[in-house]
Amino acid sequence: MIATLAATSALDMTLAILPVQIFSHRAAERISAERQPNRKINRLLKWRQQNPGLFESLRVAGMKRSLKVRANIERIHRECKAQWRASALANPKLRATELHIAAKAWTLLAPNGQRFEVRNLKKFVRDNEHLFAPEDIEWKMQGGQSSQTWCRAFQALSRLRPTCSKRLDEWQGWKWAE
Repeated sequence: MIATLAATSALDMTLAILPVQIFSHRAAERISAERQPNRKINRLLKWRQQNPGLFESLRVAGMKRSLKVRANIERIHRECKAQWRASALANPKLRATELHIAAKAWTLLAPNGQRFEVRNLKKFVRDNEHLFAPEDIEWKMQGGQSSQTWCRAFQALSRLRPTCSKRLDEWQGWKWAE
């Protein structure tokens, strides 16, 4: 029992002293490196200090080329995608409402003369499908993304806006109301 106790305490002493020996060895290496100015690491550290902008741009470029960094980013993206989507859907500025971030004020004149003042054109078309021909309200996905859906009525009505580069004066009797 005494031999076991002595062996255990000797092991504890060795484990306690080992980090001190390692750190003092590294400190000695650092001091000897400072005394040897021609070592590669010292030249590198000096160059980094003299060229911080270039060092940072090269560092970032290296990360962009790195397959390990790309794999890590893709993994994080896969793991967090559902969380990001849930967060986005909880945001009223990203829902299909008048508060949507891309919503604009629209003043349209229907073919029957009725005036519509709406804040979100896509929501207006979805809520009032009875105002359009069935072939004009077939919703399609753009690029496989459900958030980029469109239909012929939405596309044409959006081109009635005076600021549109491919402006239409009228579409199937619909006009921009001044």
